[in-house]
Parts: sequence; structure tokens; C-alpha cells
Amino acid sequence: MELMQTIRVAAVSMNGYLGEPGRVLANIAAWTERAVAEKADLVLFPEAVVHGHGTPNTWAIAETVPDGPSVQRLIQLAHKHRLFICAGLSEKERDIVYNTQVLVGPDGYIGKQRKLHLSRDEVFYYTGGRDINVFGIGKCNVGIGICYDNEFPELVRILALRGAEVLLMPHASR
Repeated sequence: MELMQTIRVAAVSMNGYLGEPGRVLANIAAWTERAVAEKADLVLFPEAVVHGHGTPNTWAIAETVPDGPSVQRLIQLAHKHRLFICAGLSEKERDIVYNTQVLVGPDGYIGKQRKLHLSRDEVFYYTGGRDINVFGIGKCNVGIGICYDNEFPELVRILALRGAEVLLMPHASR
């Protein structure tokens, strides 16, 4: 069994702009540069930060993963700075929208985690996911629990049993 290596994580608490992914991605780029200056290996951004949490036109602005423009921009940032980025956005697949965190790294797209448990207001915008994923990023294995998902200890237990050594728990807080 390989032991986890030391990893430096920057957890960014930033405001998003509802329905303005270009503006948000510019801020993500600036925050990523600050994290690089602090020698971060991984930068965690909030839940649904790219498109906004509960944006009235969520269905219209949601993007495909990993081919959408926002994920492609995150991939460029991760490649440029040689680090890992985890950020939340609205994902659309077959006309269904999910509250999704994507994980990208220096070599491109790694994977995604869809929020499993939706709060009362989120059911108007999103469908809950079904998969529980663990991602290897070299120095460690990462699991993701999005906001309300973290209220259920079974998720953390499953992630640990599947080998997660670092748990990322992004939230959209007001």
C-alpha cells in the first residue's frame, strides 16, 4: 500500500456572479494565481460557482462536461500552473441539469462528481446524481461531497472505503 504524500490545498471562498461564467472564470484565474504563489497543489472552488447557485436560467446556461467552454478554461488554467482545480458548475447531459464539481489537472480533465442530495430549492434546477467517485491525483486519492451531501455520513464512509484520502467539501454559502 502506497502512503499518501503531503499535498497543499487552497480552499477559495469567493463570490460568483449569477449567469456570468466569463466573469467568474476571470476571478478563478486570479485566485488560482494567488494559490500558485502560496505553492498550492490543488485549488478548491465553491459549489456551482461558475454559473451561480440557483441562477434563474440554469437550464439554458448549463454546459456539457468535459467539452463545455468553462471546463476547457479550467483545464487551461490547470495546465498552465501545473496544479489541480476543483470547481462547481451546472452540467447539462441529455437535457438534464446536474450540480457538478469537476476535477481537472495539469494533464487535462480527470472527472466529475454530481451532487447526490438536493436541498429544497435545488430540486427546481437540478437532478441528483448517482455515482460516488474517487480520483487519483498522484499525491493522493480525492473524494468530493457537495454541500448538503456532507450531512450524510454514509457518503464519507463510502469514499473512505473506496480509497479517498482527502475529502473536498465545497459549499455555496451566502
